[in-house]
Amino acid sequence: MAGMKNAGRSGAWLLSSIVAAIAASLCCVLPIAFAILGVSVVGLSTALAAWRPVLLGATSVLLVVGFYFAYRPAKVACAPDGACAAPGAKRRGRTALWVATGLVIAFAAFPYYSGPVAMSLLPGASAAAVQPTGTITESRLAIEGMDCSACAVAITNNLKTTPGVVSAEVFYPAGRAIVRYRAGAVSVAQLEQAVAAAGYRSHPL
Repeated sequence: MAGMKNAGRSGAWLLSSIVAAIAASLCCVLPIAFAILGVSVVGLSTALAAWRPVLLGATSVLLVVGFYFAYRPAKVACAPDGACAAPGAKRRGRTALWVATGLVIAFAAFPYYSGPVAMSLLPGASAAAVQPTGTITESRLAIEGMDCSACAVAITNNLKTTPGVVSAEVFYPAGRAIVRYRAGAVSVAQLEQAVAAAGYRSHPL
């Protein structure tokens, strides 16, 4: 009975740690999702980025507690035929623990490899620049809250696919964008809207 209780507690803490790790990575996942779906919640990605350290700290604590329940010795003697006496069940529980830990690490580390993922999902971000015709204007934007390369890729995709834009470069972690576009074909306000569609606020430099 004690072994089953420990396994249940360990599983609950593990599930919580996975949820926390996913939440900590949403600041980089959402810009990609926004760009694919064509929806936006202005400022949401920036707000989630601010919470990332807290969520990662919670993830670490939850994992430690999960390992504690999985590996602490039983306080009561087990009956020969009791569930806590079954080494196979304990072994499976610990294997699940390590698999879940790998998932947590993968989710928590997503911002560090999110750039290539975003590039593969958002082909517009790597599209060749449009050949300029007519008068070309350049605008520089300050972008708030970028904290991974996926953010820059998603914003680049939105800017490049805005009608009238010739080229767009977004620089992370400088938080800057340089956009070249045909004069009269697009406004700075429209460029800001394209950035907002990825979940970020911006303003002209």
